Amino acid sequence: MTLIERVQRLRVAAVAVEDEEKIKRRTGALASYAETVEATIDTIRRLGDGVAELRAVGVTMSPDLLTQITQVASTLDALAKKLPGHDTNAPLDEPKAHIKTAESLVKSLRRFVEEAWAAERNRAVPVINEDLVATLARSGIDVEEIRIKIEKAQGELDVLNNRPVPELSDVARLSAALETLNACGRQITDLVDPILTGVIMDAQGAAGTPLSAFTPEVLAGLAELGVLDRFWVTLR
Repeated sequence: MTLIERVQRLRVAAVAVEDEEKIKRRTGALASYAETVEATIDTIRRLGDGVAELRAVGVTMSPDLLTQITQVASTLDALAKKLPGHDTNAPLDEPKAHIKTAESLVKSLRRFVEEAWAAERNRAVPVINEDLVATLARSGIDVEEIRIKIEKAQGELDVLNNRPVPELSDVARLSAALETLNACGRQITDLVDPILTGVIMDAQGAAGTPLSAFTPEVLAGLAELGVLDRFWVTLR
């Protein structure tokens, strides 16, 4: 074999290796694009669920954004079906352009949903005097059922506050948790008269409650609650 023949063979072999590397790179790029398309479609679906949830409380999306997202979702669905059969030698400019457009619109949609959901979550949360609940419990008044409801509602709010995008039924869960806290606040108010509440809380403080606070009405109220025998007079 002459030197020229050996050089020609080496060139052919090098071309074959280069083609193989190109095919691997193109195949890898196609697989990466396919994963990106699937992930973007999934994100649009989740954000769509969020939009549907927020619509229940009167949040509306810009018609232009809605139209664009609908078109992009349709394009991505078609692209997801097309990519597996895409020729490895065919240009990837079209898939790349569709993905870039989709990611930009998804970013806008995510911002809209997250801001609207944050505004909904930031509605006034009923204030519960947990110190009062604990004080009433220590004084022997049965508030266990109310305490459990409060803890459950606050747990729901914690879960929802840590969720940037609402999932299906989250708006209903938020409303239910807020209503539970409202109801618990009313229950506590109905359960114990504010004057009795003050006497009970002061009695468990360092300074105590002056004897003058125990009017006939207060004594009757404490007796009705079943906690009168828990009060003792201390001389200072």
